[in-house]
Amino acid sequence: MNKPFNIPIVNHSLKYNPTLDGIRGIAILSVLVFHLYPGIFRYGYLGVDLFFVLSGYLITRIIYTKLEKKSFFFKEFYRNRIRRIFPAVIIVLLFTLIIGYLFLFPSELKNLGHHIKSSAFFYQNFRLINEVGYWDKAAQLKPLLHFWSLSIEEQFYIFWPLLIFIIYKLRLNLIVSLIVLNITLFSLRYFLDIDLFYHSLARFWELSFGGLLFAIAYKYNYEIPRNSFFSNKILVFFGLISFPLYLWHYVIISYFHIFGLNVAKYSFLIIIVSIFLSYIVYRYIEIYARKQTSYIFASILFIMLLIVGLIGDYIYKHNGLLNRSFLVDNKKFEKQFIREKAKNKKGVILVEKILGYSSNNDYIKSTSSDLNKSYIVIVGDSHAHTSYPGFAKLAKKHGYEALLLANSSCPPYIGGAMGKNLKDLKQCKRKINNIYKILNSDLNIKKIIFVTRATVYLKGLGYKTVDGSPKGAIPYKNRSKLETYFTSKRNWNQEKEFLDIIENEFKVYNKSNKRFYYLLENPELGFDPKNCMERPFNIFPTTCKIKLKDFLNRQKEYRSFINKISKKYPNIIVLDPKNLYCDNNYCYAIKNGKMLYADDDHHSINGSIMQAKFFEKKVFNEQ
Repeated sequence: MNKPFNIPIVNHSLKYNPTLDGIRGIAILSVLVFHLYPGIFRYGYLGVDLFFVLSGYLITRIIYTKLEKKSFFFKEFYRNRIRRIFPAVIIVLLFTLIIGYLFLFPSELKNLGHHIKSSAFFYQNFRLINEVGYWDKAAQLKPLLHFWSLSIEEQFYIFWPLLIFIIYKLRLNLIVSLIVLNITLFSLRYFLDIDLFYHSLARFWELSFGGLLFAIAYKYNYEIPRNSFFSNKILVFFGLISFPLYLWHYVIISYFHIFGLNVAKYSFLIIIVSIFLSYIVYRYIEIYARKQTSYIFASILFIMLLIVGLIGDYIYKHNGLLNRSFLVDNKKFEKQFIREKAKNKKGVILVEKILGYSSNNDYIKSTSSDLNKSYIVIVGDSHAHTSYPGFAKLAKKHGYEALLLANSSCPPYIGGAMGKNLKDLKQCKRKINNIYKILNSDLNIKKIIFVTRATVYLKGLGYKTVDGSPKGAIPYKNRSKLETYFTSKRNWNQEKEFLDIIENEFKVYNKSNKRFYYLLENPELGFDPKNCMERPFNIFPTTCKIKLKDFLNRQKEYRSFINKISKKYPNIIVLDPKNLYCDNNYCYAIKNGKMLYADDDHHSINGSIMQAKFFEKKVFNEQ
């Protein structure tokens, strides 16, 4: 075929079919536009699944056809994988590291060093399981987040050749063997308690399914035809540069997020730069590397990637290289971005004493484990967790102990469990039940402070960006209605359901003998507060405020509703933090020289303390 735009095509171990590169082109373009416009191209992430299937198809084809020709050798297979993958990975990791060294704060560079290591050693997917969800906003601030999929592929390549080799040597039926294997791998996600997005065992079935497709095609002598649409020069071009483009584009997008630059505004520039860098890597690095047959060359690449990983480990262990001479001193602010641990020993002991078993709540903390003390209880979601330090400090001052009971993205409204699916929702319901068992126990609880996000649950989207809580975060009313929602998704009014469960909470606690305080949501920033700090060389914009009208417009329906029902339930005390954060024009991330936020919507320690002091008279001085 004609070379697409005069780009040379590397030698393949199999007969070249441009249709496959065209399919790759569609996959990478899907992923690219999804990462640039997640709110518009909501299913572009499926391009990664397509890559998995295609990779499984091709790798099985390579292995099996060579076995048939008596020309398969393990060392040759792994040499080819190294020269195919390592050059682009090394270049992108080094670029990511250099930019990070020059512009990231120590805490950011420390985290990047961790990710450099896990990406270079191909276990980034396991690292991310314990760090961030793929859909969370924090994911945008991890330049190597996308290496999760590459890690899974490389792990797959370790054992798959051996499995195909055994099947071939034992003369087992290839189709039957791969059907059994595929069903087994697919079933693991239902029998093992694993992360269904990042964990390798939840993803290997996609690659093995590609292998099964090859086995069927091979059995019936089917060759993927040269399709004129998939073989067109544009798609083939993107298919040829798909691997470096996959590596480059997210690094660039993430750094734009980190540096406070508007990704949507600069999307065309991001696309052009990503394509240009990908072409350079493909044209002058990949093609050269894939022509090299020397095992010494492959060994050098292996050692180079090992060194890159060890550099990342060094950076992590040395706290992000605090002594870089060009760093701006932001130490007083950087401390505010460290989130406190989710649980402490006193809280866990106290809850176990009350319940008689260990609770599955995400956040459990207390200043005491003594059942005979008087307590204020802070309940809610992750906002309760970041509000706890300030209220706990003042509680001790006023003669109370403090107890935190909260869940991540599962605000404990009575009868208001939420989840993206039935499994999540049922877990949330159990967590909420534990909280109310404690609130209704014999523990001497004097005050309850209810703290959650709200607008994200009401609207389904985070401020100025797609959030990790889509419309699927559905309040639980009753089982039959819930199942109707998850099967048909009809006749569901998210806003009405959410406001109903808030009013139900007010109705219940209006009759309680416990003082109940409902804390309205603080302003969402819509930007990372780290961008309030000056970065090295001062070439990126800093922003530390949002317009008051934007905050009020965002929360208009919610605040109006709370104001309305608070008049119906006079025993509920509503705490409004607006005047803590905002003046007549703006709402600020920094006040009186102190950082109020740890991220775009959660309090820092300083913010937690300032919030508690702001409400001290209303909460602690009234009887």
